[in-house]
Amino acid sequence: MKNRVAIIGSDLSRELFDKSKSNFEVVFYRKNLSLISLMAKAVDYNFNQLDKEISFEKAEQMLNELDKETLSSLIVAQPDLLLLDFYSDVFHGVVETQDQSFLTNSFENMAEVYSFSHIKIKRILNSNHSVQEFINYSSLWCKAFNLFIEFVQKYLPNTVILINSIEFFKEIGFNSNMSQVWQRFNEYAQKKGLPVIHDSTEISQYLRKEETGISEASLKYNLIRNASFSEGKKYWRDDSNEYFVKNGILEIERTSMDGFSILHSSPIQISNSDQKAQKFEISVEVWVENLFSLHLNDAFFYVWTYDDKVSRELQEVKIYSSKLENLSSGKWKHIKIELYCKGRYLELGPHMVGAGHFRYRNLSLTLKK
Repeated sequence: MKNRVAIIGSDLSRELFDKSKSNFEVVFYRKNLSLISLMAKAVDYNFNQLDKEISFEKAEQMLNELDKETLSSLIVAQPDLLLLDFYSDVFHGVVETQDQSFLTNSFENMAEVYSFSHIKIKRILNSNHSVQEFINYSSLWCKAFNLFIEFVQKYLPNTVILINSIEFFKEIGFNSNMSQVWQRFNEYAQKKGLPVIHDSTEISQYLRKEETGISEASLKYNLIRNASFSEGKKYWRDDSNEYFVKNGILEIERTSMDGFSILHSSPIQISNSDQKAQKFEISVEVWVENLFSLHLNDAFFYVWTYDDKVSRELQEVKIYSSKLENLSSGKWKHIKIELYCKGRYLELGPHMVGAGHFRYRNLSLTLKK
């Protein structure tokens, strides 16, 4: 079995495994992501307003920054090894938005490229321009770093975390502000007990030999953002604007037999490993007012997958029938569905054709052994 690797860092970290394909499989890579942005709250956006003329790489990077689904993606990937480098925190810094989130400062005109999210920039923070800026930045960075390491240790206790410094100081020089900042970040990681590697041959000595299963914490982790609808429909896409939330319950009541309505979750990255397909479980409670008045297509829920979150061209579609799942008129029914999926991203949510009245609560998507 190959060692499953997750990388949060730059291409220099990614290239280490391009040279060692026989022993490793990169199952997750998040390029040039600041640790501060990684641990910030997600930013709502209107996917339909995304400029389809911009490059795929740029669009994907923007969506990754806004979705903040790196943590859930790591849960799904279940890596043996997590390699970090601090390229973006040293070179790019972050912008803080008016709604108190953070985005990696990767583009010249942040407000323009993120226009489909309506972000408003509060301030720009850099780590390497002055001593005071470093103090301000490192205060935020240390908090984010601590939270991230606590997350990995709780949910992925068998994952080995390494800090990569291979080749970086050759790139930027040993005496520059950036190299000093990078050195401070590496030193902080070491104080937290994380090894800093300086040569690719060091990686193998840290890998655990025994096969490990999925932790109980990972199995309980809900991969759906705002699954409880405690923030209304935030982070969900309702193109028809027919769903509404009342007292923590999602509801839809349609009177027309024409057309359909879908509520889209945020994209969830699923494992793209050649070695195994992850198994998931959907759990949801559903109420229908009158089962027998529904359209012949009595769908109440859907799952679909795609290979990239920019084009979102469908790879696989699953539609779930009210009658086949034995819903009863006027009664709540707890439904559990085992799920295997093809594709890199998964999206799910309520789906309804024609007229009817549905309610949903206690929705979750979790890994299953």
